[in-house]
Amino acid sequence: MGNSEAAIAPSFQRMNQWETAHRSLAQSQLWSFLLIAIGSASSFIYPHPPLVGLAVIAGTTIARPKAIIAAILIWLVNQIYGFSIRQYPQTIESLIWGLVMGAGTILVALIATVRPQFSRGRWTGHSLWLGITVLSGYVLFEGIVFLVGQLIGQSHVFTLKILWGILVKELVWAIALGGIHALLLISAMRDRPTKNNSQPSSNL
Repeated sequence: MGNSEAAIAPSFQRMNQWETAHRSLAQSQLWSFLLIAIGSASSFIYPHPPLVGLAVIAGTTIARPKAIIAAILIWLVNQIYGFSIRQYPQTIESLIWGLVMGAGTILVALIATVRPQFSRGRWTGHSLWLGITVLSGYVLFEGIVFLVGQLIGQSHVFTLKILWGILVKELVWAIALGGIHALLLISAMRDRPTKNNSQPSSNL
């Protein structure tokens, strides 16, 4: 019994350490700013940036209020850039599509912030939830685009090649940003024991 408890204890310590570091990073201004900056820069690379991947990373790695703000800011930069530099047509239809993209981005970010119990405390659970939300968010986002297109009579062309290309783009960005977040998380986990060890002992 004692041996099993001794084996379980380090596992719980690692889980607590992971979740503590994750929560600390979720409240960090640095990571929020970095994600918003990278997400905004993506609008200069693509006419249609990977809003689903960005929203998922925001929702799974940032506290909910900040995640929603990040998603809105990334979408807003895309719209400002689109209507100014890319010269989107200033029509009601363009405005509707912009609002649809914004609503879809916020909805995906909200879903990602749910973070069920299995996704907390371990890399595997977090990665699994990240994958689930990217795929489900992609289906939801593209489904909204399709339905709105049917309603306003401006449906987009959905071929398997186009859909696959969009999905790959979302996955690549989600994986890349997830990797950056993982590096920051590892750094935070390494720094925490050092800080704890530097504190004076209460027994002295």
